[in-house]
Amino acid sequence: MAVSLGKQYDKRAFLGAKAHKRWKQTIDPKRHKSDRERLKRIEGLAQEMSLMEQVDFRRKVQEWRALAANKELKLEEIIEPAFAMVREASRRTTGLFHYPEQILAGLALVRGGVAEMATGEGKTLGVTLPAFVFALFGEGVHVITVNSYLAERDHEFTAPILEYLGISSALLLEGQEGTPVKKKTAYLADVTYGVGYEFGFDYLRDQLALIRAPKSGPRERLRNALMGVKTPEPPVVQRKLAYAIIDEVDSVLIDEAGSPLVISESPPGENEASPAYWLARDVAEDLIADQHFELKLANRGVKLTHEGFDLVHEFENIPWDLLRRPWHTYVLNALRALHFFQRDVHYVVDDEDKVVIIDEFTGRRFEERTWRDGLHQAVEAKEEVEIRSETDSAASITRQRYFGFYETICGLTGTAAESAGEFWHFFKMDVEPVPLHKPSQRKILPERVFQTQDAMYHAVVADVIQRYQTWQPILIGTRTIRASEALAELMTQSGVPFTLLTAKQDEEESEIVAKAGQPGHVLLATNMAGRGTHIGLTDDAKAAGGLHVIVVERNESIRIDRQLIGRGARQGEVGGAQMFVSADDHLVEMYAPELATEMRKARADSNGELPGKFSKDFDELQAEVERRRYEQRLAMAHRDKWLDEIKTNLA
Repeated sequence: MAVSLGKQYDKRAFLGAKAHKRWKQTIDPKRHKSDRERLKRIEGLAQEMSLMEQVDFRRKVQEWRALAANKELKLEEIIEPAFAMVREASRRTTGLFHYPEQILAGLALVRGGVAEMATGEGKTLGVTLPAFVFALFGEGVHVITVNSYLAERDHEFTAPILEYLGISSALLLEGQEGTPVKKKTAYLADVTYGVGYEFGFDYLRDQLALIRAPKSGPRERLRNALMGVKTPEPPVVQRKLAYAIIDEVDSVLIDEAGSPLVISESPPGENEASPAYWLARDVAEDLIADQHFELKLANRGVKLTHEGFDLVHEFENIPWDLLRRPWHTYVLNALRALHFFQRDVHYVVDDEDKVVIIDEFTGRRFEERTWRDGLHQAVEAKEEVEIRSETDSAASITRQRYFGFYETICGLTGTAAESAGEFWHFFKMDVEPVPLHKPSQRKILPERVFQTQDAMYHAVVADVIQRYQTWQPILIGTRTIRASEALAELMTQSGVPFTLLTAKQDEEESEIVAKAGQPGHVLLATNMAGRGTHIGLTDDAKAAGGLHVIVVERNESIRIDRQLIGRGARQGEVGGAQMFVSADDHLVEMYAPELATEMRKARADSNGELPGKFSKDFDELQAEVERRRYEQRLAMAHRDKWLDEIKTNLA
């Protein structure tokens, strides 16, 4: 029997259930009442704003800018008229008038909070409110998204609204297109849209430029002044870090926080040390688990036994003069590549025979990233492709540290409650709920549990066939490319037409996802592919039950599962979701192999399906993994603090 999303999440012991309860207890009723009163006043200004001409708006904006420049303007003083002004400008330029809920989200953002706003509730339009208010203070506003498609889309949508009010905006380009001149121009705009890591990398590049820039002494500066020559400045592109508005803030600040931002440099030409990686691969393939090495599944660790350590050093052709680190670490990396890093799961090999990392949270490719300390080269040796030169870390920074440099940060996401404590601990950001514009009609079916992955895949296909016959649109979300392709084979055999979307089709992603709401359309996608892309439903699709989301295998974070579920039944539309899990899932295999043994011994039906009681075990396991990830992020933050203390003591 189907149940609503809210009831389903209350009944099940997700990590978020307890966190959500604690979070609700911290919501300030006085602030809630104050926001409602402010909302009424903002809505009350609508008539007044509708009578003003564009020239009146721009004159007022210039007045506010002048006051802000003279430190005579406080943000609190202008929130209500500024919000009302943006609302009217939006109506005139886009035809969209901010919902009350979008205004409430804007109020949470301008005070530096996290607005928990459900998927499809109009976050892009809501962001224009704080972006305009912050821009009036002339220090630059960074609107941060999780990928370049969303940055470009959001900038294109909001630019007319901001331009109508005399506020400039720009898109921060990436890769080869993002030349220093273009980047600096983008940063000089009042509002700059871009991808989170690109802002962070530009900060690191600027720090390197400042460190490496020739230092002018007092005599040289005096001589230049007397001769009328301007002292050259380091080629930096950013100005001060003032305001950051982060879309999908949980992804940017939490999911990706375990991976620091690193600027790497590599020497040109071929990797002369290739023989070391080839030999390490051959040695690793001959080693026997538990006799020569031990695997630590929880942290992808490998340890050589005494016998294994002696064995790997017995080879006569070890290229000692090519090694950058102890020989046994080359073998350890080769073992990690063989046993922990899987093709079409953790990486793909592109058309140029290049190993490209897949982001585990988004399913997208990271063309310019590599694993460090020789691990990337070990994977290249495993795949028998050209081994490229190792990169050396020139500069690095954790995301917690980088975003801590902003004077004000705020953000939006549909899944923040579970991490309310972490948002406050690291960033002093309150999580504030934003009500739905229309009541949710989403229906969540009970999770289905299977003894084997094969049984789970066949059950998914059988469910798809049944729904396809009613022309209900279906979105199947998998954790890995490998899972998507395995399901694709079964789907092909079933005769049901479908579209396969993986990280290998990065450029077509948004266009493919946007069609998922057509009647009878079946989309098989990797993880969070198309996150942020609007899926519109036709009337026939709505009549067939709306978009049904099938979650194949739980992710390590419940928030990612919730994001996937949130792709359907948006904005009060009909739709549903259901999870399928098995004893072969990554979550069980990596963190609780004893649970897999128990599940395989349990009595299953003729289709390999187990009783739903095992869902509780998955809940607890997911919660445990979330706790471990939090502890890792906490350790990184403590390390940052420790380094700061050392620098302070040395200064």
